[in-house]
Amino acid sequence: MVHSVTARRPRRTLRLRRGALRGVLGALTALVLAVPFVVAWRLYVDQREVTRQVSVPAARVDAATAARWKGAGAGLPERAAPVILTYHDLKPHSGSRYVVDPAVFDRQLTALRTAGYRTLRTDEFVSYLLGGPVPPRSVMLTFDDGTHGLWTYGDRILARHDMSAVSFLITGRVGLHRPYYLSWQEIARMARSGRWDFEDHTHNLHSRTRIGPHGELGSLLAHRIYLASTGRLESTDHYERRVRADFTRSLEDFRRHGLPRPRLFAYPFSESAEPQHASYVRDLIERTFTAALTDKTFSPEPASRRSAVRQEYQRLEVFADTTPDALLAQVAARTPVPPSGDPLRFPQRWTGSAWKPLGGTGFLTGKGARPATGRYAYAAYAPYGAADWDHYTVGAGLTRLPTDGGSATVFARVGGDAAVGVRVSRGTAQLVDGGARVRVLAERALTPGPSHEVRLTVDGARTEMVVDGTVRFTLPQFHGVRGTGGVALALSRGEGAASWPAFRHVRTASLAGAPAAGRPFDGPAGWRDGDGRRTQAVIGAGTIQPVGPGGWVYAGYRPDGSGHWSGYTLRTRLTGLVEDGLHSSVVVRRGAPDQLTVRLSRGWVTLLAGPGDHPHTVLSRKLPEATDRDVTVAADARATRVSVGAGLVRASVPASGGTGGIGFGVYRQSPLQPWPGFADCALRGGRTA
Repeated sequence: MVHSVTARRPRRTLRLRRGALRGVLGALTALVLAVPFVVAWRLYVDQREVTRQVSVPAARVDAATAARWKGAGAGLPERAAPVILTYHDLKPHSGSRYVVDPAVFDRQLTALRTAGYRTLRTDEFVSYLLGGPVPPRSVMLTFDDGTHGLWTYGDRILARHDMSAVSFLITGRVGLHRPYYLSWQEIARMARSGRWDFEDHTHNLHSRTRIGPHGELGSLLAHRIYLASTGRLESTDHYERRVRADFTRSLEDFRRHGLPRPRLFAYPFSESAEPQHASYVRDLIERTFTAALTDKTFSPEPASRRSAVRQEYQRLEVFADTTPDALLAQVAARTPVPPSGDPLRFPQRWTGSAWKPLGGTGFLTGKGARPATGRYAYAAYAPYGAADWDHYTVGAGLTRLPTDGGSATVFARVGGDAAVGVRVSRGTAQLVDGGARVRVLAERALTPGPSHEVRLTVDGARTEMVVDGTVRFTLPQFHGVRGTGGVALALSRGEGAASWPAFRHVRTASLAGAPAAGRPFDGPAGWRDGDGRRTQAVIGAGTIQPVGPGGWVYAGYRPDGSGHWSGYTLRTRLTGLVEDGLHSSVVVRRGAPDQLTVRLSRGWVTLLAGPGDHPHTVLSRKLPEATDRDVTVAADARATRVSVGAGLVRASVPASGGTGGIGFGVYRQSPLQPWPGFADCALRGGRTA
């Protein structure tokens, strides 16, 4: 009996093995049969979700055209803040002004490359904004909405020119209304090519909605929705939750589809939020992205570090009828140029009202046609290219000033919020405000004559104007980060007068003779954090504005080169102390045993002296609450003198003779809070011991 049971076991094992083998063979058979169906399904999905790419013939350019395009870049700096271009879609024979013909696009890229421009990637642009080196002369190609022409036509054109571009996706519309919008499959292929970066254009806020009782329309991001059922706008709380939820959904779409987290944001329709909601939307964008892009601003806003203080940058929109020559002219006009030489030698850089090109400057010198009508003529030199000028002079010779009325005006800081000018007639000089409505601020008598010489000096917070070497106007310091800017000229003639004044010559130059340590606030060069790395702050035009997601930012100037400074005075205005949990610090004699730190919050000041790791409190005092504070700190061999506000705090702290550099620190309790900053920074002295 035992023998019989034992004999049956091998037979049972054999049957089990045969059954398993049959199962494996069945699975393999099913797999072999399924493979063609899977392949066919994949092919079907690809055909449905990935449209066929179309090659556009390369542009043919004759020698004369190539020479003209190359000349468009002549005289421009080899390294400059980039110019950002806005496209929407590419398609032949569209009929829409927002859709560029692919052949025209190819010709535009040929022209840009011939003129010496390269394309900038997102990481290069962000690096520059955060203090990296100024890039070679560049454009950044951006496409709004994520339309299919980018894949169908644009991708192969970029590959031909070895260029890159950025697409701002409305993530809620990816794959919809095919083939109008890109699919996620097309986006994945474009991302793998290395030619495309993808950034954020909201999840589904790129639509216009009713925003008032009379049918007014506005974007879903910029406005609260009008609810016809109640006759009211949606509540502020609901609006903020709606916008925040959209941003969260959009970021999740990027993550879910394997794309890097976006760092740039483009406003739908380039509409900023209504004033009552602007701070919320701007703060949300600043916390979520490195920078925001728009096509609409009220003044020239080149992609410079000055604009980075507000993290918004202006783009140049390209339309269907934008010729390659017109594009080159507009890009050249937005490429920063230095204050040097005779600006009248570059007639193509001058603009009239509304920044429209003049085409010539002969009417300014009396060597060309004068305005046929009117009594006033105005010309601004490179409003974008000179928007960040500072520490410069402009000299002008005025002539043909008539006896029957008329004047010539030289403006400085044009393109910023603090434009000023000197208006000269035959026997009078006037200091005028260069705003929308010119106002006379002061007036002086001149020795009457048909000719006068004018010299303007712009040096940080100081603007000085001198006429004929004797009549002098000096402006008090301005406030704000947009006080920089270029020059403009204006002519006027008296009522009924037949003759116009003229400019005999105009010269601009960088200001010479500034103190060796006097200009650390022109840009990020030399600034480091406490670990010797590049500081997470935007620095330029006299401002320091922290960026990034953290709670503490420190910026020290030339840690290895300022250890022997002495006899210097540091002035700054602490800004943005708008709520509890924020404080800003100014440090002098940094690194020395008698280092001094001035720490300020909305309602308190503290002075700390001694080594950075073991300071002691010298003074701690409650102050009237304020969001901005003016601070002056003077360091010499015997003492450090501190002044806060208009007499709020005046203190003198004895020094042991130690020397050292300067530093700035800001702290916020929560990453949801806005960053404080520093404005109107200036340093005088700074000689070595």
